[in-house]
Amino acid sequence: MRTRQCPTERRLRGGLISLTLAGVLMVWLPSAVAHHSFAALLTEDGGDVIEIYDGTIEIYKLLNPHTALIVNVDNEGVTEDWLVEMSSLAALVREGWADDSMSAGDDVTIAILRARAPQRGRLRAVLVHGEGGEPGRLLVAYGIRGDTPVMRRLADRLPYCGTIDGSLGRSQCFLVDAPALAALEEEFPGKMGYVMP
Repeated sequence: MRTRQCPTERRLRGGLISLTLAGVLMVWLPSAVAHHSFAALLTEDGGDVIEIYDGTIEIYKLLNPHTALIVNVDNEGVTEDWLVEMSSLAALVREGWADDSMSAGDDVTIAILRARAPQRGRLRAVLVHGEGGEPGRLLVAYGIRGDTPVMRRLADRLPYCGTIDGSLGRSQCFLVDAPALAALEEEFPGKMGYVMP
């Protein structure tokens, strides 16, 4: 024998389910939006705005949810602290990044995918300059991942550092000595033209 459910009871049960779902969304949504709040600054054509600066690493620390990279950059004679977003600790360690991939005090030239927020962005590439005749290291990340023209361009011209697992297609490290850097700059004009799209 089939029993019929009272329409009022059905509405109450449906309302309770809706209220529970709304409560879960209200708790979860702000943290999801806050964590994924990187709003890229775009050109009129919809491309990423990429800015290049010379600077010095202030902080590099493998952390979750994103690795901390703060770079003191020279912006037309004014020193600015830039917060540069990188992937999570787990992702970077899996790729081969380590605590000594960069160090406080390293002189760098950095390509940053600009965020709408001031002095924030994502790492596109960073050239850690070598000291005392040692080759520098070019670490590439967002926007140059996988089998892209820029990655092929670099792989054809530069040796790998051997510290990053490029098979994951997410980032790579290249050794760059003075003659190789001069050749790249001649072939791809503009500051860090060799990492530009």
